[in-house]
Amino acid sequence: MLVKLNTKDANVADRTAKTMEKKLGARFARYFREEPEDKTTLWVKVSEKKYLTKVELTISYQNYLLRAETTDKKSAIAALDKAMDVLERQIVKCKTKLARGRHQTITEDTAVPAMEVEEEPENYPIVRVKTYEMKPLSVQDAILHMNMLTHNFYMFKNSENGKICTVYKRNDGDYGLIEAEV
Repeated sequence: MLVKLNTKDANVADRTAKTMEKKLGARFARYFREEPEDKTTLWVKVSEKKYLTKVELTISYQNYLLRAETTDKKSAIAALDKAMDVLERQIVKCKTKLARGRHQTITEDTAVPAMEVEEEPENYPIVRVKTYEMKPLSVQDAILHMNMLTHNFYMFKNSENGKICTVYKRNDGDYGLIEAEV
């Protein structure tokens, strides 16, 4: 498993960065023993804003992208510990679903240590279907529509390139854009 640490937006000492890499390697290496090292990558982004330190962990595993984000007032290590707990639960859940889906027998080598994990329903019931006419809009117009509706996201057809897109409001107050490729 490759660990890529990005501390551009924070003052993190080299010693702290090495400690973070060691903790991540020790905690998550057991889940990816059978994977080639270059097939699984863990990205760590540490940023500071006012008095808060934010740690974002993103792991690329097979076709899945697992992500955890936490903040802490004390230190980057404390925020990292919280984020590792969240990401570990996601890894266990993902590996369990993959093992069930493939009907593989789990050997002692591939077994995930027992943890209390909330069971999710096998099928996800859709309780409402909404349809609307999708008119071509610019990205800025789509953001305006989203804000007028007080939604966190808005799906539209981009007038500039004809793609189906979604604008969304990020936790930091900025906006993001997702473009669908068909």
